Amino acid sequence: MKRSLNKFYSLALLASLAVVSTPSLAQMYVAESTTSNGTSLNLVLPVNLPSTTAGNYWTGLLNITPSQTKGGAGSSFAAFCIDPFQYSNAGVSDYSVSSGLGSLGSTQATWVSNLYSQNYASSIGNATGAAAFQLALWDLAKDDGVLTTGKVKVSASTDSSVVKLADSMITGAKTGPGTSPYSLSIYNSPTAQDYLVASVTPVPEPESYAMLLAGLGLMGAVVHRRKNTPA
Repeated sequence: MKRSLNKFYSLALLASLAVVSTPSLAQMYVAESTTSNGTSLNLVLPVNLPSTTAGNYWTGLLNITPSQTKGGAGSSFAAFCIDPFQYSNAGVSDYSVSSGLGSLGSTQATWVSNLYSQNYASSIGNATGAAAFQLALWDLAKDDGVLTTGKVKVSASTDSSVVKLADSMITGAKTGPGTSPYSLSIYNSPTAQDYLVASVTPVPEPESYAMLLAGLGLMGAVVHRRKNTPA
């Protein structure tokens, strides 16, 4: 009987792990294309290090297409760059996907999560909003969260309307979360820039909770019955 119960608990544990774990996908290529939602900004980014000279960078929403072969077909979806240290490179095949923001520091992960929950939906539909969101994301995820200091900095010729909006987003992200939660995944590469992809976090329907409770009750009943069954 002890062996049967151990087997039951082992199966339950495996089932729970299958639900909560999200394995990384196989190595892949990621092709990138810009959209109309963004603009070129004069910025100082760490991709220029050791130089501190400002450069002209596309800043805004992107479309990325992951595939198993270079130039291969695949589904395209919106993404923002989360890596101001490297340029994009669709010719490498060393991308993998990780769920969540575990690769960031705890403070940075909180800031980025807040940024998305407050501003993502309203920023992707216009050039100024998307550019400001990208600038705020770079600074919150990879720098000090201040646009005039650190490795991600604006210059005297950076579009003032973008800077003002990005500053507002940064201040809000440091204050607390918004009302729209997202599930976030990072497309990682050691040799090219990384991308952050957001998807709406589903809210379970009441029927889902009822099914979950019923399943837990059934598992408890099975365990109770097996405990009272003579060996």
